[in-house]
Amino acid sequence: MTAGGTKGSLSKGSFSKGVGQWIGAAEVFDGDGQFCGHGRDERTVVADDGAGSVSVEVSFEGPFALAGNYTIVDGGDHRRYEGPLNHGYAEVLGDGLVTANNYWPDLGLSQRFFLMVLPGNSTQLSLALISRGDRARWTVAGEYRRQVDTGEPTPLAHVPIDPGSVRNDATAGRGEVMFHREGRWVGALTHLDGNLGDPKSDDYTEVVESNGDSVHRSIQGSRFVADHNFISNTDGWSEWCPTGGVVGSASLWGGRARSGQLIHQASGLRVWTRNITTLDGTIRAVVDTWFRGEDRIGATFGVLTFEPA
Repeated sequence: MTAGGTKGSLSKGSFSKGVGQWIGAAEVFDGDGQFCGHGRDERTVVADDGAGSVSVEVSFEGPFALAGNYTIVDGGDHRRYEGPLNHGYAEVLGDGLVTANNYWPDLGLSQRFFLMVLPGNSTQLSLALISRGDRARWTVAGEYRRQVDTGEPTPLAHVPIDPGSVRNDATAGRGEVMFHREGRWVGALTHLDGNLGDPKSDDYTEVVESNGDSVHRSIQGSRFVADHNFISNTDGWSEWCPTGGVVGSASLWGGRARSGQLIHQASGLRVWTRNITTLDGTIRAVVDTWFRGEDRIGATFGVLTFEPA
């Protein structure tokens, strides 16, 4: 949501940012977090003028395959995915950002998913956690380009990676975990209340220091908790906090996608944090959902830029 917006006011703008043809280079990881290969993801989104819906044609080819179409019905502050390929429900957090829980009957798989249109409206980032029941099957880290001229598709800036050569490499051949580089992430994040309304924006800074086996983060600008710092141990595939005021763990995929749960002990708040960087590691999309127990008290989202130390 943009500052000054109200819940349910973003229907037209949010849909319009996603309409068009998109081609993506999706990186696919298995249930153990190992890189399985790239997926070529093509989506064509067409608005049904006056009907408050869009139709989506999907073709995904990679470690798994999926193709077909589905309809999304706009409810203002939410979307309904009405099949046949994709069924589910999404919440609109901001203009160009949705978080969704979906089911793909052709594969028998469920996904927890977010899709964010970056400033400029020509690039999308997405992170899909795909499971059957509670068993992780795939994680898909996607980056998409809007196609202005379908006769000359916009190329994607990814380097082909042989899955066999990097299967035991947590960075998927990159040589570094994007979230563990020394430097800082800066930008403005939008904070919403538990009903995903009352948007407020704050400057955010996250300073990262790393010694290889552990990462120290100092964070300023998180509205739900005071400025804080914490240490997490890491093996490149995951992170976990040994002790302290912030505890919890997170999974990492290919050095550029991260999802996990952290508990802030002083406030008793829990945050489900989801992050993905662009392929070049310069931009990071953030979607954090805050809870007290099982009650959602708010959400935070936005785009950060990396500044090396």
